[in-house]
Amino acid sequence: MINAGKYRFKIKIIQEYLEKDVDGFNQLTPQVVLTTWAEVKTTKGMTLIANDTDFEKAYTRFVIRYPVTEITRKMFVIFKEKKYSIEYINNIDSRNIELELQCKEVTH
Repeated sequence: MINAGKYRFKIKIIQEYLEKDVDGFNQLTPQVVLTTWAEVKTTKGMTLIANDTDFEKAYTRFVIRYPVTEITRKMFVIFKEKKYSIEYINNIDSRNIELELQCKEVTH
């Protein structure tokens, strides 16, 4: 049984589509694919220093309940007004119960 209390943060998963605006220019338009609750964990700064890793390679881990909607690496996660690119998708233990998204921040 899953502890529902660990999913404390609301996130949105979006996909960007290329559309023409009113003036006829191509523009990326975001569309929300899924809004869900997630467990969020970031890589600690001390871990990055100990492993002699660049801070730009820090990942944020989002764990959500396994969705009906398919999630791909072409999508983005929006969390606290920041945009994250999905780098890795993991169906935890291949049980279709939880989905792990390893993401890298795109905007600061």
